[in-house]
Amino acid sequence: MQGVDLAFKEACRMIGECYLMLAEGDEGVSRCRVTAWLERVQEEAIDETGEPNVSLQTAIERLKGW
Repeated sequence: MQGVDLAFKEACRMIGECYLMLAEGDEGVSRCRVTAWLERVQEEAIDETGEPNVSLQTAIERLKGW
């Protein structure tokens, strides 16, 4: 259970970082845009490690489910 909690906390941190990054550039911040950005990062993670990052996957799923 602790691993799930850590993955969720990391997912929340990633979502927050995305929103802050996009907001700093005076660009519109939307859930769809953040989701797309995280999906691109997930693709890079899979290319590097051969498997999805659990925290990224959690963040993507949460954003798509809201």
